[in-house]
Amino acid sequence: MANTSKPITILIAEDDSLVAAYLTELMAKLGFVTVGTAASGVEALALAAVTQPALALVDIGLLGPIDGVDLAVQLKAEYGIPAIFISGDFNPEIALRAQRAQPLGLVQKPFCPSELLNAIERAEATIGG
Repeated sequence: MANTSKPITILIAEDDSLVAAYLTELMAKLGFVTVGTAASGVEALALAAVTQPALALVDIGLLGPIDGVDLAVQLKAEYGIPAIFISGDFNPEIALRAQRAQPLGLVQKPFCPSELLNAIERAEATIGG
């Protein structure tokens, strides 16, 4: 399960405050540590610089100058932080752009907690968490 040793640390980048709160609560229930939530790409990059999480849950549709795909690319390039994308709008064009970030997973909104847990556990195995 997810709690075999030290819990994995996760940054949440989600501009919908209700979804961000739900994800934070869900991560705690699943045994993961949320280092913080960010409503924008700029905020997420600043938070990542300070907290150095092992993984980021990133809404592809983040508003602002840095969308979720650009954020995931920057997190990986600047800090070595991989991402799992969460999206309610995943079309072929977005899928093509998203590959630039080499995501460790994609969870489509709306999702079941088990879908997110499975994606995180697969990512955890990949990053050696």
